[in-house]
Amino acid sequence: MNSPETGYSSPVEYEEFPVPQDSDGELELMAYEEDYDDGFGPSKSPAEKKPLIGSSNQFEAPVDRKYGVFLIFGFLGLASLLPWNFFITAKKYFDYKFRNTSLPSNVSFDDEKHTTQMQKEFESYLSIVSNGSNLFFMILTVLLVRAIAVKVRVLVSTIIITIIFIITSVLTKVNTDSWQDTFFIFTLVMATFMSGVQSVLTGSVLGLSAVFPAIYSQSAMIGQAAGGTFSAICSILTHAFGGDPITSGLIYFLIATVVTVLSLVTYISLHFMKYAKYYMVTLASNINGINTELSVPSDSISRKEYFIEILKQTWMYCLSVCLVFLVTLSVFPAVCSLIKSTHTPKNEWTETYFTPVICFLLFNVFDFVGRLITFVIKFPGAHRPGWLLTMTILRIGFIPLLMLCNVQPREYLPLVLNNDAYPIVLISLLGLTNGYLGTLCMSFGPLKAKDEHLEGTGIMLALAMTVGLAGGSGFSILFVNLI
Repeated sequence: MNSPETGYSSPVEYEEFPVPQDSDGELELMAYEEDYDDGFGPSKSPAEKKPLIGSSNQFEAPVDRKYGVFLIFGFLGLASLLPWNFFITAKKYFDYKFRNTSLPSNVSFDDEKHTTQMQKEFESYLSIVSNGSNLFFMILTVLLVRAIAVKVRVLVSTIIITIIFIITSVLTKVNTDSWQDTFFIFTLVMATFMSGVQSVLTGSVLGLSAVFPAIYSQSAMIGQAAGGTFSAICSILTHAFGGDPITSGLIYFLIATVVTVLSLVTYISLHFMKYAKYYMVTLASNINGINTELSVPSDSISRKEYFIEILKQTWMYCLSVCLVFLVTLSVFPAVCSLIKSTHTPKNEWTETYFTPVICFLLFNVFDFVGRLITFVIKFPGAHRPGWLLTMTILRIGFIPLLMLCNVQPREYLPLVLNNDAYPIVLISLLGLTNGYLGTLCMSFGPLKAKDEHLEGTGIMLALAMTVGLAGGSGFSILFVNLI
């Protein structure tokens, strides 16, 4: 419901209700934050706990039965990025669509000697349109967070993504050889819209998770990493079984369609779960009370004050998460995917599996592990944002180190780290720190936010992450050309 004066919108509208206590046998995810001294464990007074989310509701929070809400946020995190991961994983499919159609049947469509201009330029154009659209739509999401309810944003974005993938799946069976130029442009247009609405979905999921205890933001972040790992495994399996590019592309797009539809179903199910309704009702009640008290005549002024207040509390976390993903995207996958094995003589491992395994699978697995570690270790802790920022700045060292590995072709920089062990270790640490520090930033950021700022804080952090992704993609082009 919206106030005519401020334009705040409640994520979900429910009437308040009494919550019965659940049985002792139920597993409970406590809505509390322990005080940490060093980020490695509880303080000397672990019994002293404080609610993560202040509540005007007189009833205690119900338990999250069988971790249902927790798992749903993990799946929503996975679904928010998996469609795009599959879109970029289908490289061989697009190479086939943009091949030189005049080649004889005994010449492979991805032969480096016969690469077409569209094959060369597709990924670059895809990166440009996707990151531009991603950033633009994420800014819109931040500006409209109070004007458009989260349920509207999630429902509309998932429906649009589903439609786009249905169309993309159908086109795999359509012969586009006679209109390759048109198909090239059409695919980029579809990618632009898909990337944009996916950023809305990602921001909305992270914003909604900020309304819940911090572990739910962690769950969403872990789900995102799981999506990357799953797509990397599918890519390796495709190489192993030698599936034709059309079939592989169709499988990727159908999986993305199914996952998106399931994410819509799981999101709707949140509205029927007591634990989820409790936090959404609490937030709605607090915002409604604040709307009644505020008397700011200009919505534009109130919007400005709204974001200024959020930035005052979270600017270090926003800057940290931006740097985390800026450094990562500066070298992954652009630089990392160009690293070749130094092993001789060449064999199937070095020629076929080295890049998919060492670059994509290794990074995504360690990114996933890094996010899981945040459940056990939270160093440097929520009360030391300066330390967290320092740790993200130190990650800049990954950029020159990976550029000095066996990146091919190279023209300017010398080859210093001439052993396969170097990229294996560096890419593993890049993924581990990306998952660990990124998740800490997203989960620590909302802890000190007011109730009415929780969703806005989550989306502001998602915007900072998107800025880092876009900036990193831009720097990656520079770093590749400097090697």
